[in-house]
Amino acid sequence: MLFRVENNKDFFELNPEAKAIEEFGRCTAKQMAYVTLVSDYKSPFRKRKLEDKKYLAAMAAGYKLEKDGKRPDINTRNLMAGKVGNVIAAIKKYNEIQYDEDFETLLSVKTLISDIRKFNDKKDKTILELEKAVVLTTGKLDKLVSTKKALEDILDLRDEPPTTPDGVSPIEGDDIVDEGSLSILEKVNQGII
Repeated sequence: MLFRVENNKDFFELNPEAKAIEEFGRCTAKQMAYVTLVSDYKSPFRKRKLEDKKYLAAMAAGYKLEKDGKRPDINTRNLMAGKVGNVIAAIKKYNEIQYDEDFETLLSVKTLISDIRKFNDKKDKTILELEKAVVLTTGKLDKLVSTKKALEDILDLRDEPPTTPDGVSPIEGDDIVDEGSLSILEKVNQGII
């Protein structure tokens, strides 16, 4: 994740460099925790449907439910509905900063796979729709699934710790710094992003 988020800890205390980005500085710590949990490619909620992800991110960030405990309160509902301007701007900036072509391609492939599966689950298909379902399932779905797996493998390789030329992982205390351990500001200063 680009920023650290921890339960009951102030976002900006964990990530003081985030205030250097204008759109993030306009948000409260709770809003930025929400932005990170909703937007980050590596969010713990990344595999959830969008509405579930928004709800779980809001609850994890510390937003509240109505007194009856059945639904989010009005502020949380407005946040989840995209009605809070500074949060919308922060999400847009977050997505801009973390943009990764391989991740975006993976997300697109996952969407295509999901669309094919939804189409296949449709009840009462016409003859043409049945023929289309067969073509999609036998010709395209298997290729999309293998593409998805290949992209996931590429992305997983990026996350593995660096190794020396002989394939040995460096021991603790070596001077090799993993890009993932750098803050956004350090990455910008080093020209990584």
